[in-house]
Amino acid sequence: LAAVGLGGVALLIVGWRLRLKRPGYGLMLQGGGIGVLYLTIFAAFRLYKMLPPELAFGLLAGIAVFSAVLAIVQDSRSLAITGVAGGFLAPILASTGGRGHVALFSFYAVLNAGILVIARYKAWRELNLIGFAFTFIIGLAWGSKYYRPELFASTEPFLVLFFLFYVAIAVMFASRQAPQLTH
Repeated sequence: LAAVGLGGVALLIVGWRLRLKRPGYGLMLQGGGIGVLYLTIFAAFRLYKMLPPELAFGLLAGIAVFSAVLAIVQDSRSLAITGVAGGFLAPILASTGGRGHVALFSFYAVLNAGILVIARYKAWRELNLIGFAFTFIIGLAWGSKYYRPELFASTEPFLVLFFLFYVAIAVMFASRQAPQLTH
């Protein structure tokens, strides 16, 4: 697993070095490296029980943040989408079946805040839609399985926050598109 992880890091390094000469190829290598790292941590945690859940979750979240930074620096939607998708999947992949909904929704609030920040500078509709879809589907799945009326006070603020995030993202996207439509 360590050798495979190092292979993923090598893909990231080679992809970064090729980003100026062969940008498409460099981004593919970086995306592959990120995918290899996600899968290696998942295998170490879930298949081989070599990592504790907290460490696996932290590593998966760190990869998501790292890939988002790479995407913004290189102006790459595909890398941003890979990072965000991995970020949303991290708690699911590292889950041990616990019901810590406040921690789960707090993590998703941070991810959605990141999408909001990116939306301030980039009109990447696909990223906005993927973030919304993951938030909605995972929230719906959690709600159908675990929600009870006594959890209302600890759940509703997150629902309102997610709603406000995606209204703000839609408004920012529309305002970025409006000047282009008038020309």
